[in-house]
Amino acid sequence: MTKSTAKEIIARYNSHGHKFEILVDPDKVKEFRENRDIPASDVMIGDSIFTDVGKAERVKDDLLITVFKTCDISQVAEKIIKHGEIQLTTEQRKEELEQKKKRIISFISRHAIDPKTKLPHPPKRIETALAEAKVRIDPQIKAEDQIKDIIKQLRPIIPLSIENRVVAFKIPIKYGGTVKSAILKAGTILKEEWSGQYWIVETELPAGMLDELFSEVNSITHGENESKMLTSK
Repeated sequence: MTKSTAKEIIARYNSHGHKFEILVDPDKVKEFRENRDIPASDVMIGDSIFTDVGKAERVKDDLLITVFKTCDISQVAEKIIKHGEIQLTTEQRKEELEQKKKRIISFISRHAIDPKTKLPHPPKRIETALAEAKVRIDPQIKAEDQIKDIIKQLRPIIPLSIENRVVAFKIPIKYGGTVKSAILKAGTILKEEWSGQYWIVETELPAGMLDELFSEVNSITHGENESKMLTSK
């Protein structure tokens, strides 16, 4: 009977009413899913596709061809690792949850505001609200794909609104390139023009990032800039 160890975890893929399992290296599978240059064959442990790893039941070639259009083990393994469910180790699950939690807190803090004060919530307040609302973060789902549901869960605890702002800046040309980079990190440029000694730009960005952008633009230009709020979205 085949058993997984701390260095062997299961990657599972369900399709056509069948289950397909392979053993993978927990460290290498993380590298693979982070799009590092590592082939699926290096991630996979052994060279078998199973219907049940625990029972060592191997999948027949004709079923692989029906589902994956190939019986090439490396190609099948790549699809299972990319699109299947990974059985994370306890340590990996804890690390993955902590990373996702940080990304979620950062996203909400930067993109959402209190609709009454029009100010963003500090990360610590969001973290406290997550605990109070007993929000469960799924380690198997991308952080970005969980945001919408998590915000719904947080709203009874803290007021949250996702809003965008459109702001115009008038920047001396000598600071234009550096300010443009800062703006592109925060949002998108709607239109721009070079007029005389100035770069005039309209940018749309999340309301929660507005104060941070103003602060950075003022720092870059040493206060030599003009800004005007145009609209909210």
